[in-house]
Amino acid sequence: MRKILNKYSAHYQDTLKIALPVVISQIGQNLTNILDNVMVGHYDTVSLAGAGFANSLFAIFLVFGIGFAVGVTPLVGKAHGQKNYKEMGSLFKNSIVVNAIFTLVILSVLLGLTTMMDFMGQPPEVVQVARPYLLINTFSLIPMMVFFTAKQFAEGVKYTKAAMYFTLIANIVNVVINYILIYGNFGAPEMGLLGAGIGTFVSRLVIGIGMMMYVFRNKSFQLFLSGFAEAKVKSSKLIEQLKMSLPIGLQSLMEVGAFGVGSMIIGTVGTNPMAAHQIVMSMISLTFMMVSGVASAVAVRVSNFYGQDDWEEARNAGFTGLVFAMFAMAISAITFASFNHFLPSLYTSDPEVIKFAASMLLFAALFQLSDGAQVIMTGALRGISEVKMPTLICFISYWVVALPMGYILTTSTDWSFLGVWIGLTSGLTLSAGLLFARFTWKTKHEIERRIEIKREVVNA
Repeated sequence: MRKILNKYSAHYQDTLKIALPVVISQIGQNLTNILDNVMVGHYDTVSLAGAGFANSLFAIFLVFGIGFAVGVTPLVGKAHGQKNYKEMGSLFKNSIVVNAIFTLVILSVLLGLTTMMDFMGQPPEVVQVARPYLLINTFSLIPMMVFFTAKQFAEGVKYTKAAMYFTLIANIVNVVINYILIYGNFGAPEMGLLGAGIGTFVSRLVIGIGMMMYVFRNKSFQLFLSGFAEAKVKSSKLIEQLKMSLPIGLQSLMEVGAFGVGSMIIGTVGTNPMAAHQIVMSMISLTFMMVSGVASAVAVRVSNFYGQDDWEEARNAGFTGLVFAMFAMAISAITFASFNHFLPSLYTSDPEVIKFAASMLLFAALFQLSDGAQVIMTGALRGISEVKMPTLICFISYWVVALPMGYILTTSTDWSFLGVWIGLTSGLTLSAGLLFARFTWKTKHEIERRIEIKREVVNA
């Protein structure tokens, strides 16, 4: 028993060491939108609804981009496990090129969407304030992708603290600019939601420049970048990264896209339900980012063991992360259910918005454990370079089950906007179960296969 405890104790310590700075960094990134929502929510309800509308569109592409950038992390983690430093430098150079091309593509799509916002079923007054906010957020995607390109490489070699520090600094910058420009303090013009957009852009510029400079100038990275200068941008390398990055990006797109479409369905019900939905989304995004940080650590640790061909330890690393997630999300669920009226009051004083948000928070509490499990299992599967099956599971769970169910319940029953939350809860639960089954089967199969090979060698 003591041997087993010591074995898993090492896993918990290593996972926590990598995960904690990533969790803080993830929370900090999400805190940017939360602070925007809180400060704008106290400005007026229309601006809060406008932030919700714009963010539901922008988040789809931001998370797609982040998921795409994450694709390099398991590849770097595997090379790091093999101590193949030249390969790591080559991977980083090619990831810069791939991410730059990808950023230009989604930037063009987002710019096109800003011209189509009038036709998305939202109230005209909401569209009026949301359009300029979305436009400036669109351009903030450039420094944000620079940040994630450097961050995901650093995470692949277990350097996670720098991104945390830069993110915390960025939030301070964001709050200061928001305070000045949203309300027109210190003689500045009162810009409302647009002021929050400017604060977000500047804060993302800070972390983008800062993180990339850190990777190139830190002496600790000289070994990992030893193959960077002589590495060539090759189509074979670009394709290798695309095979990993594109499914991860698509999975992220489908998941967040489902929540974005759900937001638009709720937006057709009215401004107050949309404002309430935005409040709850900012809260569950915070818990998601926390467990997502653990999932990033799990992906790195699993990929290291995968590079060493140690499937038993890879399996243990995945399940260790799952225990972390279940504990954290259980606390979140209890908090949401216990303070479902108090928490929305931190965002707004509108009693109807608070009432709607309180009812949504009860459903958010229900799916916290499922959300945590599916995020961790996704990270574990990425660590063993398994990305196609999770993407298929994501599509079935959200776009075949969750969204159709949510739409029907919202438009055809008395559940109204809560129908969307019922659908999302069902989809997340299905996704968690299927991803857990896939990781369990895959690792068990590989462990048994290697035992059989060893037995054949001995018998020969």
